[in-house]
Amino acid sequence: MISTKAHSFKKSMGIIPIRYGVPCLLILCFIVACDKINIFSRPCVATVNGAKIYLEDYQLRLNQKKALLPKDIMDQPDYIKRFEEEVLDGMITEKIMDLRAKELNISISAAELEDKIKEIKKDYGKDFSNLLAQENVKYDQWKEDLKKEMLLQKLIAIDVNANIKVSEDEAEDYYNEHRNNYKTEYRVRVAQIVVRDLAMAKKIEARLNAGEDFASVATKVSIGPEAHRGGDLGFITRQIMPEPLDETIFNLPVNKISPIVQSFYGFHIFKVLESQPAKIGNFTDIKEEVIADIRAQKEDAAFVNWLEALKIKAVIKKETNIPGKKVTGMNPKASFGNISQQAAGIIPSASRDNSTCNLQS
Repeated sequence: MISTKAHSFKKSMGIIPIRYGVPCLLILCFIVACDKINIFSRPCVATVNGAKIYLEDYQLRLNQKKALLPKDIMDQPDYIKRFEEEVLDGMITEKIMDLRAKELNISISAAELEDKIKEIKKDYGKDFSNLLAQENVKYDQWKEDLKKEMLLQKLIAIDVNANIKVSEDEAEDYYNEHRNNYKTEYRVRVAQIVVRDLAMAKKIEARLNAGEDFASVATKVSIGPEAHRGGDLGFITRQIMPEPLDETIFNLPVNKISPIVQSFYGFHIFKVLESQPAKIGNFTDIKEEVIADIRAQKEDAAFVNWLEALKIKAVIKKETNIPGKKVTGMNPKASFGNISQQAAGIIPSASRDNSTCNLQS
């Protein structure tokens, strides 16, 4: 007979009498088995190198994308079938890139994510929360999507773009072959005075015709946001301003005062301060712009080749007979951009093997 004290000691040390231990062990095994069943039975739509894309995630993404489609498209079965395939291909592309990021130990820190969120909130101001509400987007889901997007951007920057080089000689050769790409249009530097009523405009016109300084008058009476600069709008090209303002400005000689012109904003008086003819930019002046153009082209081409190489190496399996593969009853949710969506648009469909998912019940 085990004493009460001894029994307490054994129990505290994890030593359980057999009559208690067997049922506990059975319960523990049952819990573990249930966990394994849940893991093994969770349906997936595809695998990439063994990493699964689950049906529920695919359904959510598909509903997000379908919510953006015109309603009449939903009545076109052939289009919807292709669309569903493209969404899955996009998720496969995203998974391939995610696995590459893990391979290179690339991640997004909490500080990086918070800094980005602050930047976005600053851009949107008070409208940020309203925008999420209007689009029926939960903040936590948006934050997770943003983190994924940042990770893919960081991966591309490190694994693709960092290898791109553009020499000055290469840039100059490109410039010489594409000079017309760097041609600037005829433009004028113009100042304006704008007021609400015609009577005030006529008084201002009389003052200008009497010799008052245009910039001085503009600073005092114009309601335009550029009034503090003497009404100076800077350089503009044709079709920047609405008609009839555009026609008035570009038919006005330098240093001449225009007649009063009415627009939706009020009554305008213009003065052209200087003009510049159309010309091809000098390479020295626009060298950085040319280099940026070449870099963008190289980065696009390198990204396509890089991703295609990853796809060729990847073991991609798509499920063709998924129980319950029906996209209904989900709340459509919009998202703020997605790299996989971009990738699906510019990259050929992923190579695939129509085998079933591993561990699929």
